[in-house]
Amino acid sequence: METRQIQYFLSVVDTGSFSAAADEHYISQSSLSKMIIALEKELGVSLFDRSKRKVFLTPAGEAFLGHARKLDATYKAMMVELDGYKSTPDSFSIATIPVLTQYGITTLLAQFRDSHPNIRFSLDEIDGLNILPALDEHRFDLAFTRHNYLNHDRYASLEICKDKLLVVVSKNNRHANRTSISLKELSNDNFIVFDRVTDLHKLIMDECRKAGFDPTIFYSSHRKMSVFGLVGTNIGLAIMPVKVYEYYQYPDVLAIPMEENIVCNIVLVYLKNRKLPEAARIFVDYMKQAIENGKP
Repeated sequence: METRQIQYFLSVVDTGSFSAAADEHYISQSSLSKMIIALEKELGVSLFDRSKRKVFLTPAGEAFLGHARKLDATYKAMMVELDGYKSTPDSFSIATIPVLTQYGITTLLAQFRDSHPNIRFSLDEIDGLNILPALDEHRFDLAFTRHNYLNHDRYASLEICKDKLLVVVSKNNRHANRTSISLKELSNDNFIVFDRVTDLHKLIMDECRKAGFDPTIFYSSHRKMSVFGLVGTNIGLAIMPVKVYEYYQYPDVLAIPMEENIVCNIVLVYLKNRKLPEAARIFVDYMKQAIENGKP
C-alpha cells in the first residue's frame, strides 16, 4: 500500500468524484482509477459503489475511511517532524520543469551561487505535473514551474518571466501565411505535442477543449527537438511558449501569434503553510530583487 493511494482514496471521498480527485492531484482520471483499483485488490474489498453517477463508499469503504484518515494524518505529521532534518540552515532544494536555460534562470542561479558561496542548493528536473505533488510531500523546498494550475490559497509564488502560447507550423503548412490564428481554426489539424506528463500538454489540451474540440494527437514527445523536427516535415503543427520557440530557432518552421492570449508564465513556488529553510528564504529574496532589477 502506497501513501499516494491513501491520498487518492481520500480525495475521491472528499470531492465526490474520480475526475475531481484526479484534477486535485494533477494526474489523469485513468491513472487515479488504476491506483484505487490496485488498492482495492490489495485490501480484498471494493471501497466504492460505482453503479451510480455520484461515487459512494461501500460498507467496507466506510470502515476503511477512518483508518485512511489516521494513516494520512500520521504520514503528514511524520513529514513535518522530519522536515527539519532534510535541509541544514545553509542549504535548500529546488524542483524545476526543463525551462532554466530558455528563460535565463541558469544565469541567476550562477550569480546567486557566486554571491552566496556558503549556501548549498540542489536542482532536480522533474515532470511538470509532478512538481506540485513533490512540494506537497516536502521533497523540495522551492520549485520553478508554470503558473497555470496553482492554487493560490496553498502556494506562494513569485513571477520570474512572462510568456504565452503561439502556433508553430512548417513553412509549407496551409496556415503559414497567416498573421494570427485562433485555436478553433486548428480543429482539423494534426498536433505534435509535448509529453502527457508535462504541464504544457495539459494546458494545450484544456485550451483546445475550451475552444470546442479535442485535438488530434499525431505524436507526443518529451524532446523539444523531436517536436520541432516533425513540425518541420509538415506532418502536424505544435503549440508552444514564445520563449521556447525563440530559444531553439529551428529552421523550416515559423510562428503564428494566437488570437487567444493564453499566458504560461514561469514562477518560483513554495508552500504557504511551510516554514522555509533560511537559505531558501535568502534565495527567494534574491530572486525578488533580481526581478525588480529587470532580470532575467
